Amino acid sequence: MTESRCLQGIWSSPWIFIFAASGAAIGLGNVWKFPYMMAENGGAAFLFVYCLCLLFVALPIVIAEVAIGRTVRSNPIDTVNDLSERRLLHPAWVLAPWLAGITGVLIMTFYSVIAGWTLAYFERAITGLFTSIGRFEADVMYQDLLDSPVEMLFWHTLFMMLVILTVGQSVTRGLATLVKVLLPVLITFLFLLAIYAFSVGDSAEALDFMLVWSWGDFSFDMVLSAIGHALFSVGVGLGAMFSYGAYMNKRMSISRACSIVVGLDLLVSLLAVVVIFPLAFEFNIDVDSGPSLAFVTLPIVFGALPGGQVIGASFFILLAIAALTSAIAMMELFVSWLHEKFYIGRLKAASMLGAFIWLVGIAILLSFNHWDAKLLFNKNLFELMDALTSFILLPLVATLIAVMVGWFVPEKMLRREMITQAPQHFDWWYKILKFVSIPLIGLITVAGWIGV
Repeated sequence: MTESRCLQGIWSSPWIFIFAASGAAIGLGNVWKFPYMMAENGGAAFLFVYCLCLLFVALPIVIAEVAIGRTVRSNPIDTVNDLSERRLLHPAWVLAPWLAGITGVLIMTFYSVIAGWTLAYFERAITGLFTSIGRFEADVMYQDLLDSPVEMLFWHTLFMMLVILTVGQSVTRGLATLVKVLLPVLITFLFLLAIYAFSVGDSAEALDFMLVWSWGDFSFDMVLSAIGHALFSVGVGLGAMFSYGAYMNKRMSISRACSIVVGLDLLVSLLAVVVIFPLAFEFNIDVDSGPSLAFVTLPIVFGALPGGQVIGASFFILLAIAALTSAIAMMELFVSWLHEKFYIGRLKAASMLGAFIWLVGIAILLSFNHWDAKLLFNKNLFELMDALTSFILLPLVATLIAVMVGWFVPEKMLRREMITQAPQHFDWWYKILKFVSIPLIGLITVAGWIGV
């Protein structure tokens, strides 16, 4: 395949791919979701299992996604169709990228609402509302936002407009410029905040919570949560790495690049908990309070900092941009497919898909206030959508992709993709994918579904 096969262009360097893929992975899942999921699932035990899931489940499948994406230089749906036309795959495997695209769109329906909160908190920070804020005021600020569907709709709409305009451009040009500046700044910000939080917060209790565990903390539900979040955080099962692999230069080492991406994703998640937990324990904030944890704790941090108005505003706008880069990845599969298959302009394709996400997002944001009734399994619409994608669709799609690549794509084709420059590393990846990742994710997912 020639490099010109891809209509979207080619990443200009290995580091641009790494930045773009990291931008797809790093976002609200790291700073907003990971801390409260860790708190709700046993603390240190969850962190331990999560790291294992990244190493033995998420990383091998990320490598598989990028590898298969680079083979054909097209969007994931047409890639599988192309391989089936060459009699290398059964046509039924096209179900995997279709489900990946649907999963990404469903996640976007609530992700865009939460991303809107980051814009709302940017506005609150820049206007000085964080100054000398206490625990009670932070709780009230968060609840006031949830109780205002009109304001949530405004920020949800603004975020979706930004996503549509960004996705409507060429991914290899616009996104590359954005993430190569964003990621170093965001990581630096988190690192400095972590130092501050550790120095003024209850670091002893935080370390005990993050590092000390007992066997009683382990359960299938916790392991299922760890797998689901590892897949969500890295972007496995959304088709994003599949799509970005199509833009990857043939000379790049896939395993090396993907390892760096997963490592950066883990680093940001760890920095987030080091920022949040010491201060949460210091101010007696319930760490397993759920989605509100980051939005209650961080304003207290910025309110106590000298220059906190500027620092807080800078942090939340950076977090909003990180959410934007992840949102781009979730929409890229269907946007690139519409563009390449039907020659629809990227902006038009992004507008069509974004309009659907925006409409469903309205129902999601109302589930935080007027429509907060429990619909099924004692969950409201937001909780149902989160559970459906995290515990069912993401593990299912990841399993399908792993089985397709590990057991049905010809091994010679994968070796030609230069997944790694060392043959023994390829063998290690291939065996881990086939004999560890697939059985593990399949067993834990089924056990979680049946409630073992």
